[in-house]
Amino acid sequence: MNFAAFEPIVIFTLLNVVMALGLYITALSGQLSMATAAIAGVGGYTSAVLTVKFAWPFLPAVVVAALAGALVGTCLALITLKMRDFILKLTTLAFGEALAVLAFNFDYIGGANSFTGIGLKTTIWTALLATAIALYVAWRFDASRLGLASRAVRDDPIAASAMGISIAFMRAITFAVGGALVAMGGAIQGHYMLVISPHDLGFFVSLNFIIFLLFGGLQTLWGPVFGAVLLTALPEMLRFTNEYRLILYGLIIVLVVLLRPDGLLTRTPTGRAVRILGYTLVPARPVASRASELKARPLPAYLLRRQAAE
Repeated sequence: MNFAAFEPIVIFTLLNVVMALGLYITALSGQLSMATAAIAGVGGYTSAVLTVKFAWPFLPAVVVAALAGALVGTCLALITLKMRDFILKLTTLAFGEALAVLAFNFDYIGGANSFTGIGLKTTIWTALLATAIALYVAWRFDASRLGLASRAVRDDPIAASAMGISIAFMRAITFAVGGALVAMGGAIQGHYMLVISPHDLGFFVSLNFIIFLLFGGLQTLWGPVFGAVLLTALPEMLRFTNEYRLILYGLIIVLVVLLRPDGLLTRTPTGRAVRILGYTLVPARPVASRASELKARPLPAYLLRRQAAE
């Protein structure tokens, strides 16, 4: 079997995983951004300009692109801080379309003719390294105090604020980290496709990443990974159906949304056992009652001396 025929599919799958993880971190604080493709385009344009017009090396250009994505994400978080639900999503959509229109009319980055002349820098090892970095960052963030605070803001902003969690800070952090990962993926993808078009910044490209997230599951880290891998490879797996493959692709997504509205993978509550096919991967952790814990705990020495004196 000739692996070269599958190499583009593998690279695009890995890069979709990177950007889906960025969207997952962004959504941790309760804001589902519809400007993912626009932030990826910011990273792609930034790295392309640096490597083509200023002859920067590839790695520093990707790092600067990630910082640019974090800056754009932070600005978007601050703009939408007081917004919720439909208005918030509509604002992120308009933000992404505004960036697409700006790229369309900016001749320095190619304008309507797209940005061309980008050197081929991305290999499968580059995509693997980017995926490993994105997985590590998302895993560390998800299990950290910031990740727990972000989920608290997502579940109940009023209760989180009452407990001393800054909603503005958490949303800015999630948008910055998520935007950095998305922009990194966009920069690496731009050096594989060798051309960046303003159309790549539009809503319908962002919709693909939203589908990855909702299909795989919004509540767990592995949900967007599973969704990105499966839905990127699925059209290729359905090629034997010829002209019906996209119909089947859409039908599978609709069935998953109807039958598993929380996604294929969901988060197991803390303390419950994790089982797959009848096998226990993580045993249950029984939680003792608070009263029994206090009763079993020995008294401090000064209290024992006071009891003896009485």
